[in-house]
Amino acid sequence: MHKLILLAGMALAPACAGVPFTITTEDVTAQFPGAPRVQSFSFGQWKGAWVFIGGRAAGYHSVGGGEAEFLRAQSNREVWVVDSNVTPARVYCASLDKLPESMMKVRDQLASTAQMSFQDGETLYIGGGYGQDHTGNWKTYPILSVIHLPTLIEGVKKGGIPPQSIRYVESPLVQSTGGEMQKLPDGHVYVVMGHNFNGSYTSFQGQGEQNRAAVSQVYLDEIRKLKIGTAADGSPAVTLVEAFKHEREFHRRDLNVIRYMSPEGMGIAIYGGVFTQDQLNWTKPIYLPSGGKPQVGAFEQKMNTYACATMLLYDSSNQAMYTTFFGGISRHYYDEGRFLPHAKVGTKSDAIYLDGMQWSDQISTIRKTATDTDEFVQAKTLPTFMGSDAVFIPARDVPRINGAAEIVDIAGMKTKRVMVGYIYGGIRASPYRFPYTRTSQAYNSGTVPTKPSDLVLKVYLDVQ
Repeated sequence: MHKLILLAGMALAPACAGVPFTITTEDVTAQFPGAPRVQSFSFGQWKGAWVFIGGRAAGYHSVGGGEAEFLRAQSNREVWVVDSNVTPARVYCASLDKLPESMMKVRDQLASTAQMSFQDGETLYIGGGYGQDHTGNWKTYPILSVIHLPTLIEGVKKGGIPPQSIRYVESPLVQSTGGEMQKLPDGHVYVVMGHNFNGSYTSFQGQGEQNRAAVSQVYLDEIRKLKIGTAADGSPAVTLVEAFKHEREFHRRDLNVIRYMSPEGMGIAIYGGVFTQDQLNWTKPIYLPSGGKPQVGAFEQKMNTYACATMLLYDSSNQAMYTTFFGGISRHYYDEGRFLPHAKVGTKSDAIYLDGMQWSDQISTIRKTATDTDEFVQAKTLPTFMGSDAVFIPARDVPRINGAAEIVDIAGMKTKRVMVGYIYGGIRASPYRFPYTRTSQAYNSGTVPTKPSDLVLKVYLDVQ
């Protein structure tokens, strides 16, 4: 049940008092000199060392306004290690070109953008991703790379990338970009939606977004339950266990796929994503319990429905899951107690074109209990329009839920102010003209000035 009051066609949000914490951020960029400016990357961490692989060193690909292509020259072709254990942080990098020629397919895949990834202990799994390979062709990669983080980190700190730190296999089962991968306690890995895009984005726009032999886009429209093991030669082995389909709700990409806790155990929650038939976002969450089947929820998410930094909190004392979304792109904004839709005006050929999906600086939280689902918005905003394709990195010393290193247990934080983690990377946008506030004139959709975020934020919780 989503607790909203309707008035004159607009939804009134519940009071922010519905969540037992307030969120503030602190700009600590100066503590990370030389850290990479990237977005849409894969992330892993090991003993305070942050690892960034792939993604873009440029802003949003500006279809209709600027460069639409995902050029190889704008891809992140370095493996970055940021040692957060010291202040200021120490930064190391090594070029993917240091890998041998025999691993060229991996070199290309690990420089792609919008990869799927998840971490399991000391191992980082990276699947799919889209980009321009060494021959100049754009493709979605049918590759799963399995990376041993301790070995990789040690090598990068010495200026190289140990080939033995990476194993890989080619499989169409992981050929997706803009989707996500997660692992559940049932031992299976789930590839969640996304699309398979091959060819040039400019060419795709030029042919009216219709599939042709040279350029095509095919949504997965499914969730794939996979078993990942090891073949006789030591390479990863990927087999399909089951595929879940939904003729409407699974047509998504650029979404938030997170693990959640409940009294029944751990599951996967799928929030938002694009695009519906009217080129907007999906609103109904999808829940997949470990060992179960996906179920489409009745709740309608209003805020921050594009891939963004997400903070996962669980209160084991009242068995409530809190998923917080930092900025990104949103169909709605929150103002004076109401969720209001962004303006949707014109088409790409008109003088004024607003597609209804605007960059966000607001922080929203979805609270999920056994009986209710609610949405709340924090009073304080982010310092700028950011968060899209960024990550939230939990602090090392905060308590976690067993079996889920990314889910923080806030049951013991009552009446405390706690630094719970960092927001890193992603896209920083300037959607409004001078003086750059929401009441200023908006840039046309597809022409908004963007760049990789140059901010590193600490996130604090004041828990009631």
